Amino acid sequence: MGTMRALAIEGFDSTPGLIDVPEPEPGAGEVLVRMRAAALNPYDTFVAMGAMREYMSYEFPAVLGTDLAGTVEVMGEDVEGFSPGTRVFGTMGMKGVVRDGTIAQMATPQVASIAVMPEDVDDEQAATIGVAGTSAMSAVDAVDPSAGTTLLVLGATGGVGSFAIQLASASGALVIASVRPGDEDFVTGLGAAETVDYTGDVVAAVRDRFPDGLDGLIDLVHRDHDAFASMTAVVRAGGRATSVVGGAGDATEIGGVSVSNVGGNPAHLHALADRIAAGSLRAAIRRTYPLDDAAQGMADLTNEHTLGKLVITMV
Repeated sequence: MGTMRALAIEGFDSTPGLIDVPEPEPGAGEVLVRMRAAALNPYDTFVAMGAMREYMSYEFPAVLGTDLAGTVEVMGEDVEGFSPGTRVFGTMGMKGVVRDGTIAQMATPQVASIAVMPEDVDDEQAATIGVAGTSAMSAVDAVDPSAGTTLLVLGATGGVGSFAIQLASASGALVIASVRPGDEDFVTGLGAAETVDYTGDVVAAVRDRFPDGLDGLIDLVHRDHDAFASMTAVVRAGGRATSVVGGAGDATEIGGVSVSNVGGNPAHLHALADRIAAGSLRAAIRRTYPLDDAAQGMADLTNEHTLGKLVITMV
């Protein structure tokens, strides 16, 4: 077994750094992928801070990263539909332990969480789809917008939000995007019809413009149930609101509004990649970093106000 360069933490008190770790070996239902690109997600910062220790065990050094794009090198047992040289994208999957990651030269994703990459999609775009793209499609499906409906996207300038704006506006919905002043052009460039300043009273501003209420809400911000519930005030009775960060809790209805929690779904990978290949969807990549600068990319995601996606490239 050889070694590889990877962005990892070596303990709960360590900061992410590029170190040499053993190359992983694919287990049953996994493939070994030579990495080409990996997008950064807020989840990765939570892992790096040790915030997942209540839910999963950590095995150090723990390689960071969830999203991936690369080329299959070796198949593990019980793997079908892939072969060496196949370009793939998606996520690592849920392994139940914080150990394996994608911000590295090699990774071992579960085949249930990856798909074959279309020829017309480049590695950087494909690397953004696994978490942000599939979460956005799940959220848009949950609120089911159609021509003439109105929809608010909270957290619109992040990775999930940038995909959600495009997917919802493609359905014909009028999309209102929450932004910080100065970010309006970013979201309108993705298809948002209107914006609302999230540094002010969003509910009051939206209700003033849409006194009868909106048809839908996608909340990418509020993990606290009460905060999420307060935002459903912008939605009319009979409308729908969904959270990508668990804000709905166990509720299925709040004040006449149907509510739900959604997450990423690998079943969406093909549809999203096909839209990117066709030019009807794009990953809003704000910045790329070589693997040598991966720690800086993680720090920027943690500490900066970032629009769109940050991507680490391995070659």
